[in-house]
Amino acid sequence: MTIRLAFIGAGVMNQLVHIPNFMSISDCEVVALCELREKLGRAVAAMYHIPRYYKSHLDIIDVKDIDACVVAVADELHAPIVLDLLKSGKDVFVEKPIATNSDDAREMVKCAEKNNRILMVGYMKRYDPGCRYAKDLVSKFLQEGSLGKVIYARVHCYGGDWTGGLIETSRLVTTDEPKPKVKPRPPKWLDLSEYCRYRAFLDVFCHDVNLMRWFLGEPEKIICSSFCDDMHNSIISYGDFSVGFETGFIKAHFWDEELKIYFEKGWIEVKPPPPLLRNTPSLVEVYSSSERTFKRYYGDWRWAFREEAEHFIKCVKEDREPLTSSRDALRDIELIENLYRRFLEAKQA
Repeated sequence: MTIRLAFIGAGVMNQLVHIPNFMSISDCEVVALCELREKLGRAVAAMYHIPRYYKSHLDIIDVKDIDACVVAVADELHAPIVLDLLKSGKDVFVEKPIATNSDDAREMVKCAEKNNRILMVGYMKRYDPGCRYAKDLVSKFLQEGSLGKVIYARVHCYGGDWTGGLIETSRLVTTDEPKPKVKPRPPKWLDLSEYCRYRAFLDVFCHDVNLMRWFLGEPEKIICSSFCDDMHNSIISYGDFSVGFETGFIKAHFWDEELKIYFEKGWIEVKPPPPLLRNTPSLVEVYSSSERTFKRYYGDWRWAFREEAEHFIKCVKEDREPLTSSRDALRDIELIENLYRRFLEAKQA
């Protein structure tokens, strides 16, 4: 069974990541590309030998030989586009974050379930071989108790060079066409004056919120939350332990991100690579005080984005829920909204 795909958007992520990865999967056929900028859309379709170009996603609503769609457009456009596609009977892969507010995300979840469609969200770090191995190790440590209980965790991301040289070494099609205008879609309670900072955090660090929840489960409460310019710090309680969550933006020729979980008798540290660095897994390091050892684990040389694409095609073929489901992604939006709401409450106190 071959899954016939349409791509919505012809920007960097679809050009350099999603189109090449999905095209490399044997039981996947890319049949169409939708892009509002006509010159860009036609040029990208020609470069990748995609047989059909459409200007709008609405043009493929009634096209019967398209099974699923990959959506990589401005975050604010996720909800309206994905809802249209789900209602037309198509399975959808959408880039993270699922939406810019929890109301939209909740509607997308309900729509996917009502129409019995698959809606997968692009949290590629969960498909990183190193992250998956680390997740298994954490589950093992907790079950066996070999390192004792979790006493603290640290989530840290100050970014840096996220492309790993991919843009500089690839053929990226650009045109002189202006980007389509996008209207903000903030949570109803958020003033527009706060939207840019909220959106910047949501767009980048939803990855780290998602990883934290994947490794540690759902938190109990937010103890404190602070946003200062591009920097964020919060303390998140898990009952028996807390998580220090720190993020920001720096200019660097490396990538600065890690998740470190401290146990009573050791720790495990996960360091993801620059997101667009091909075929490079996260580095995993474990310290055990009882063994007095540091151990490093190297995952398979696979690209998380490629693993993610394979997972989506498998889910569509087998009609199964993805690891990064829409309902799970909704929880990320809810937690991020709560982090920002807590910050505003403290600011106004």
